[in-house]
Amino acid sequence: TAAIEYLEKLGMARVTDHEREITRQALHELAPLPGVTIYGPPDVVDRGAVVSFGVKGLHPHDIAALLDAEGIAVRAGHHCAQPLARRLGIVGTTRASFSVYTSAEEVSRLASALVGLDGL
Repeated sequence: TAAIEYLEKLGMARVTDHEREITRQALHELAPLPGVTIYGPPDVVDRGAVVSFGVKGLHPHDIAALLDAEGIAVRAGHHCAQPLARRLGIVGTTRASFSVYTSAEEVSRLASALVGLDGL
């Protein structure tokens, strides 16, 4: 109940606005990185607060492990969308999920950590 009360106090419009802004920032910072492919709609209005991506030459699970070593939590795999991954010709994606708790600094840390990966 504490979480529900917290969200009610913030207001869901405020939560949605924050998630969209954080997602917009992530798309803006990750998309120009060489070797990074973003999957999904380019407009935050058409997507949830997640960004699925790939890095050329790196397996999604390896990306997740390398980011984990930097203290950045992401998920890797098919995300219950294996037919889509097959259709796209990819082995899966790495996915960053955002919430009301995600800060702009954390998104920038993700982008900086990706620049430091061997594949980029």
